[in-house]
Amino acid sequence: MTSSNPVAPSQPARMFATLHRLHGKAAFLAERLVAHDLLSLFMRITIAGVFWRSFLTKVETFGVWRYVEVINDFEIEKFHIRLPELPLEMKATTLAQFRGDFTLPLLPAELAAWMATLGEFILPILLVIGLFTRFAAAGLLVMTLVIQIFVFPDAWWASHALWAAMLLFIIGRGPGRLSLDHLLGAVLTKPGMAK
Repeated sequence: MTSSNPVAPSQPARMFATLHRLHGKAAFLAERLVAHDLLSLFMRITIAGVFWRSFLTKVETFGVWRYVEVINDFEIEKFHIRLPELPLEMKATTLAQFRGDFTLPLLPAELAAWMATLGEFILPILLVIGLFTRFAAAGLLVMTLVIQIFVFPDAWWASHALWAAMLLFIIGRGPGRLSLDHLLGAVLTKPGMAK
């Protein structure tokens, strides 16, 4: 005659079940604390910063909030913020780079230089404010792949893979609620707005 009582779980099985429940609770808490909205905003700002800093090396800039740093007994003038001079004026060194190290097939150097410069100017701004976010991220992903294939083919694991991962996340998951895309979507889809 067999007993209908189930066999009590062993000590390791109970410990594993407890750890599994704790992991589930921790994962739920992490998902609530690090919501998609914050994660997407952080990624948008981070990748935009990469391309914005590159943009600032291509054009004439001016500084805001000057300070002096002493390095090896030399005073170096620095600025907390650098902004582009408007209208945009490309540095001669930028065009020289696109005629040399940054040469792209099928595109004249001047056109390639201006395309890269304007892309690094406009697309990061769109990413940060969250306007046409997926379009901006896709544009920067194309730029990343062009840089990887034609300019710095050895930089995939050092930087380009990380850029691509952030951009693919933004393209796939969207900008989140902390964006103009979300705000405009909410305003334009209110009842009575579709007339």
